[in-house]
Amino acid sequence: MYKTRLKYSLLLFVGLFMSNLLSAQKMNNTLYLMQNVPQSNQLNPAIQPECKVFLGFPGMSSIYLNYANNGFTYNDIIKDGTGLQKDSLVVDINSFHDALQSTNTITNQFDYTFFSLGIRAKKMFFTLDMSSKVDTRLGFDKGLVSFLKNGNANYMGRTADLGALGLEGTAYHEVALGVSKQVTEKLTVGVKAKMLFGVANMHMDESDLSVYTSESGDLVRLHSKQLMKVSMPLDITEKTDPDGTNYIDDIDVLDDDLDGTFFSGTNNKGFAFDLGATYQFDEKTTFYASILDIGGIKWNDTYELYQDASFDWQGGDWSQSGNSKDPNYREIGDVMEDLTDSIADAFRFRDNAGSYSKALPTKVYLGGSYKLNERMNVGAVSRTEIYNGKLRPSLTLSANTRVIRNFSASVSYSMVNNSYNNVGAGIAAKLGPFQIYAVSDNLLAMNPNTAQTANFRFGMNLMFGCRKKSQKKDVCKIQEDLIYEHMQKLNEKKAKEKKKELEE
Repeated sequence: MYKTRLKYSLLLFVGLFMSNLLSAQKMNNTLYLMQNVPQSNQLNPAIQPECKVFLGFPGMSSIYLNYANNGFTYNDIIKDGTGLQKDSLVVDINSFHDALQSTNTITNQFDYTFFSLGIRAKKMFFTLDMSSKVDTRLGFDKGLVSFLKNGNANYMGRTADLGALGLEGTAYHEVALGVSKQVTEKLTVGVKAKMLFGVANMHMDESDLSVYTSESGDLVRLHSKQLMKVSMPLDITEKTDPDGTNYIDDIDVLDDDLDGTFFSGTNNKGFAFDLGATYQFDEKTTFYASILDIGGIKWNDTYELYQDASFDWQGGDWSQSGNSKDPNYREIGDVMEDLTDSIADAFRFRDNAGSYSKALPTKVYLGGSYKLNERMNVGAVSRTEIYNGKLRPSLTLSANTRVIRNFSASVSYSMVNNSYNNVGAGIAAKLGPFQIYAVSDNLLAMNPNTAQTANFRFGMNLMFGCRKKSQKKDVCKIQEDLIYEHMQKLNEKKAKEKKKELEE
């Protein structure tokens, strides 16, 4: 008999990607204008770090975690109980339902840059980054939760459309080589080429769920059409129906194959590139633009798990479960097991091996900054993610200051994922050649009960050749200003004395 081990095996894949599939858009907006941090070049290949050479501290160049969703918070689901449950936490399905959007997206990202290097050559700057990245997404329609909450009483004689399920997970390694050039005094352009090495991928290519209820209510027909594509080491056991049709009886993840050889010797190759530009409009105003991750990965050694089936639910037969002394007595657990086995038999997956290509989510950044004085500037950054034909925009306003030469700080405010309470901050401190930095787009996520977006980036760099000729010019300019100011005061003093002499 077909068992539902499939769902548990697929959950192992989800466990591979940080064990919790929950978010909507990856955020890096505060870092974008922290240009004394070399990793801002990862968001715009035209941004040239200040120092002649930087080296990401081995193994600690950049660690980035992100969670976001576009609908609910923890407080929308979990509430303090009342009455007999006043000492307990309870699930509030009504509050959860009311907080949902028509389509809900939940995602996680984890980026680990274990090697970074940057070298300046006159007006050009070269970079090399090596990273491991994980991106997971879960999507569902509000109609599914509505049906589970309200039941099928409102759908007698018709079909309830429960929408589609979106389940995606991708893990890959990236080697990125970038170059930027100052074309004119105002314009700098950059490009970055990325070799991609796919580790594992799973995504829903097609999904449809519906439930039909007869007018009398004696028939409930469940229908599911799903097409899931998977590229990872699996052991699939197939069986054959009496009609000769093969179907999947069991799926197991081959844990032994998830070793160093698999991760480094992957057969899933891809390519992507980034484009960027900066333009200094005047002494105080600078504009920025970049497009990231144009490209994708071709996944080989893959499986297509396909399902298109219906099941007529007519209830379980409990007639022989009332009297335990009846020779035909059947325990309720046995009746339920027969029922679930019947559902499992109806909803069998069938596989078709092949290869497929999957694009990376493309990101478009547009921004600008305005220098208030020598120590402080303000800026704005918009970020739009393009994925599966959908646009996910965000906007961040920030203020950036360099209190002293080797210490800078930023504060930001972001609007993203239907959330408007995202206050972020970033700091970067340098002692000798050693720099440490930390940045988040939403510090309020430290209270997870109310957060829809949470991210954090941390890293360390070694930086050399950070003194610029322009700094000497700045010192000269300051000296000239002081001399000019002193001469003005002398002239004013002489004018007053001359005026006094004339009056006498």
